[in-house]
Amino acid sequence: MLIYRFKIVNDDNDNFYREIEIKPGNTFEDFHKLLVDCIKLSPGEIASFYICDSKWNKLQEISLCNMEEPEEDESETLSETDKKKVVMMSDVKLKECINDPNQRMIYIYDFFKMYTFYIELSKITEGSEKTIYPRCTKSVSEIHKPRKASPKAEEINESEEEVIDESEDFFNDDTIDFDEGELPLGDGFEENKII
Repeated sequence: MLIYRFKIVNDDNDNFYREIEIKPGNTFEDFHKLLVDCIKLSPGEIASFYICDSKWNKLQEISLCNMEEPEEDESETLSETDKKKVVMMSDVKLKECINDPNQRMIYIYDFFKMYTFYIELSKITEGSEKTIYPRCTKSVSEIHKPRKASPKAEEINESEEEVIDESEDFFNDDTIDFDEGELPLGDGFEENKII
């Protein structure tokens, strides 16, 4: 039994590394589920694999779900090749898309946060009958970088109170000196020019 061994890296975290072993007969959906689990991604987001050439140029998308729904009028007129443009993860086995001993793929998870992973086939090896595949064999670092400590809620409330106190002083009537006299309009004011 042959096994594909893939290495997975990420640009956002140079220390991030995963190594995956999976059977050629497994689907891309199986691969997707393993990645979500071993990278500790929030489940339930849209994802796609992209089969790439040796320079990481995307050649074909393999999507978790079909986001393109043709309108009712169009669905009858589309040819069979047009209907099959979107390839689904559940329909494609890995061996159907692995054409190169160093096959490259890009995996994008959550199209709002755009978690992007670079996957490369590192080895085709003989698997063990006793081992359960697919599996993660090596895991280094997490995808999320540590965030800076946010200010405590108490500090935020204190700074808001300071702003409120300053605004109260600004409108304090005791500090404003009004001239209670009449306002002179000047000698040049002519009543006949008022409209």
